[in-house]
Amino acid sequence: MSGGAQNVGVTRRAVTVGLGVAYVAASVVAPLILKTTPSDLDLYFWPSAETVVSGHPLLIYAAHLHDVYPNANGPLGLVPLIPVAALANALGWAGSLAGRAALAGAVVSLFVLLLAFQTVRLIETARGGLRRPLLVACTALLAPALWIGVLDYGHVEQPIELCFTLLAIRCFLRRSDALTGIALGAAVLTRTIAGFVALPFLLIPHAAGRLRTSATVALAAATTIAVVMAPFLLADAQAVTHSLLTYRGSLPIGGGSFWIIVRDASWAGVIRSGDVYIGAAVSLALVALTLRRNPTVARTHAGLAGLLTVVSCCFPLLAKTVFPYYLLEPYLFAVLWWLSRPGTALNWRAVVPLLLTIDVFIVKAAQSVPSSSLSVIASVLSSFVVGLATGLVTLDLLRTPEAAMHAPTPRLDHRRQVVRAVQDARG
Repeated sequence: MSGGAQNVGVTRRAVTVGLGVAYVAASVVAPLILKTTPSDLDLYFWPSAETVVSGHPLLIYAAHLHDVYPNANGPLGLVPLIPVAALANALGWAGSLAGRAALAGAVVSLFVLLLAFQTVRLIETARGGLRRPLLVACTALLAPALWIGVLDYGHVEQPIELCFTLLAIRCFLRRSDALTGIALGAAVLTRTIAGFVALPFLLIPHAAGRLRTSATVALAAATTIAVVMAPFLLADAQAVTHSLLTYRGSLPIGGGSFWIIVRDASWAGVIRSGDVYIGAAVSLALVALTLRRNPTVARTHAGLAGLLTVVSCCFPLLAKTVFPYYLLEPYLFAVLWWLSRPGTALNWRAVVPLLLTIDVFIVKAAQSVPSSSLSVIASVLSSFVVGLATGLVTLDLLRTPEAAMHAPTPRLDHRRQVVRAVQDARG
């Protein structure tokens, strides 16, 4: 009995390791085959990483000071790229689009594997056990928004940002307030749009009368951001401000958003300069409404994931230009919201991550022909799909009682059952 159980455990671990190695290999090979044109990795992130390698780590934003599009994310997203840039220079691959993308893919795939592991653990904790963890991991590993975002658009920082966000979820549910704030601050320092997902972490304790918790989370996040960004601001305040705060107001209204139908209106400047603020305001209102009508919903894994789905949907819903990788955060949180509940996964909530996956390709179509009538149709359809997903999750949060989101008495998954059987056999 003991030997059989050990063999099962060894086999499972070997299969898991083998699949992980295959995933890393696929992340390396895919760019070598498919990478033919520059992406944001080549245009913005790689020059910043090269600036660090050349000995000027605080000037990573200077290269694009006068460009329309800068490196618009915090410095933590560059950390994995720095050794990659150094290695590419040593190998003579720094000038090769495919070569440096392959090296970056190898490193980023490790964060994707970590992200899948975190997703499985959160759902396993919420449900009290998990029978098919590999299938759950595949919801993250094979997400089209992830592959398009990393391979096509070069946004290698996104999996790292999500790793920090899922860490914040775990810390928040364990009432580790300071660690929650630090994780959120790190997420924002990796990808600035993570500021949207900070809203539920601040509003949930506030709605429950735990003002000290809200203050601790906010202070820890703000301190983390301030400590990291202070040296960059002191070294090159103009470039940092342009890259992280002011550049967006000069961008035009583009494809992927319903705002495209008003891009020639006299008041379109309001949208160009205020789309993020409109999205943040709508996010704030939806979270506040949900917590007011159903305050207990946020006590569960599924409830928190649902609120994160809503706020992360508000960015692609109301942004003036939308790209396919904008759907990754909403998709992953929707998977958590869907699978963290007790009972079968075969229920209507699976429609939401499916809708968001379909929308990835709708947005891709809208961006492929930006000046055509097809782009307008696809952009409006995209906003409708995201709006539908947002509405479905919001209605579910408003109407579902807390008890329905809690797992029943925790049950052991297969691996734990084997371990327990071995222990019982040993007396």
